[in-house]
Amino acid sequence: MGPDATGERNLLYFSFNQAGAPLFLVAVDPDTGDAKQYGAPEGPGAWALILGPDDRIYLGTWDGGLILRFDPRQPERGIELVGRPSPTESYIWQFANGRDGKIYGCTYPQAKLVSYDPVSAEMRDLGRMDETQMYARSVAAGPNGKIYVGIGYERPNIVVYDPATGQHRPLLPDTYRAKAGVGMVTTGPDGKVYATAGGQDFRIDDETLVPIAAADVPSTPPLRLRDGRTVAAIGDGTYSLRDPESGETVRRTFEYQGAGSFIFVVGVGPGGRIYGSTALPLEMFVYDPAAGESRHLGNPTSVGGELYSLVDWHGLLYVCAYPGSWLSVYDPAKPWNYGTQPDSNPRGFGRLGDGHLRPRAMIVGPGDRLYIGSFPPYGELGGAMAVFDPVAGKVVENYRNLIPNQSISALAYEERSGLVIGGSSIIGGGGSTPTEKEAHLFTWDADRKQTVANIIPTPGDAAVVALAALDGKVFAATEPSHTLLVYDALHRTVVQRTTVPFGAVHEISLGTHDGLIWGLAGNAIFSVDPATLELTKVAEYKDGITRGFALTDTGIYFGSRVHLVRYRW
Repeated sequence: MGPDATGERNLLYFSFNQAGAPLFLVAVDPDTGDAKQYGAPEGPGAWALILGPDDRIYLGTWDGGLILRFDPRQPERGIELVGRPSPTESYIWQFANGRDGKIYGCTYPQAKLVSYDPVSAEMRDLGRMDETQMYARSVAAGPNGKIYVGIGYERPNIVVYDPATGQHRPLLPDTYRAKAGVGMVTTGPDGKVYATAGGQDFRIDDETLVPIAAADVPSTPPLRLRDGRTVAAIGDGTYSLRDPESGETVRRTFEYQGAGSFIFVVGVGPGGRIYGSTALPLEMFVYDPAAGESRHLGNPTSVGGELYSLVDWHGLLYVCAYPGSWLSVYDPAKPWNYGTQPDSNPRGFGRLGDGHLRPRAMIVGPGDRLYIGSFPPYGELGGAMAVFDPVAGKVVENYRNLIPNQSISALAYEERSGLVIGGSSIIGGGGSTPTEKEAHLFTWDADRKQTVANIIPTPGDAAVVALAALDGKVFAATEPSHTLLVYDALHRTVVQRTTVPFGAVHEISLGTHDGLIWGLAGNAIFSVDPATLELTKVAEYKDGITRGFALTDTGIYFGSRVHLVRYRW
């Protein structure tokens, strides 16, 4: 909420991220829905958005950690670049207006506090608020002039910063820091600062955390226009206003023009159609090679991140999304009507369970069940592999830390042996620090429900990024050495290896067609002779390959930022 050019009326300001161009701001007349759009000079998106003490709109970006500014009194100037307050930070998560007239921001990846003075135009890097954590995730200004910062994810923390002295200190006792998580702070409608960390709510009295019941934390009030109406809901191009006197709610729409969202995953679905998902927001699309047509379908889940994996199961499309590894099923033969009931389509089953946040790998495996491998929640190490029974409609098995302190990054089903081959990554949840040095390749026996082999496929490599099975062998790509190796699933040994000379192999981007292995590396499409392990660079896409990977009789499909691209056979 902010002023218009005259300063006499309220406008609604919406910040939009996109991949095809820098972010943009849309100023909407709440009474009519009339909208004006303003593009930014830099930055794909902004988490931080605030009306500053000078009645100008400020945005804090990701992918650069920039401060941007829009002056409603001079809209013809558009969005202007203020600058980058810290050379080490790539995200500004939130802003808060301090009592000293400065704007404070919290950052990633060094959990810093930064400030900007609208009067002097001075930006300052105020340093790390925690020496070990990566995320300064929330910030709030107290009535005493002090600034409070919520930090995580390996160990949550609440820190106070005093602008008068330039000093900061932690407030959260170690009792609440034992488990991974994040501290969060917010300013209540009473002007006091409240915090949550380690499963406990607090009121902050100067530099003391006072434990309180969750029911005693005041709710954040809705945005309120000058005439008393409140913003009841906000959607994609929609908003609702509620009149507190009449109780009437009016829903309006507004128009904007985007340059395209980032394609995060591409895969093969029922009927050889190509399905994919954009990231933030999560929107699923389908391309029909036979008709040459693409359609936007919507969000098939109850979460808003992006799909990480998808698979065709007997004409049904199963998709799994971040956050929480949310699993849903979609029947393309029926009308779209998302929900979580048995007759919904898509139907959301929910989160997979312990150890799952980013479901990087999903396959149809032994017993005609789905095997789903994930990276763990923020601040944690040790992902999980879930087994989902589509007939029963539930997770029937879940295994965490199959490879201790490592995530499950790739899966393949080797049908001759009936074994599942899995690859790991030393990387854990966001904000965690790896403790292991090398990725593993493991063999899972579904009948015995145990790992029957576990090796380090490429000494020194941190991740197995892709797997594909063919004629009793499993082909594995490991990074960062760009290694492609052949694993004999029956004898459980590596029998061949070579180096991919085209760049890093993309995640989940190996497949089989016409007796060959195909893959994506760097900006290249390559093939592999499975008998000799000879690699051939088949084509290069100079505009860049950013996501894969679908392989059908009609070609190889991949994402190039906002575009779906096909290589024809």
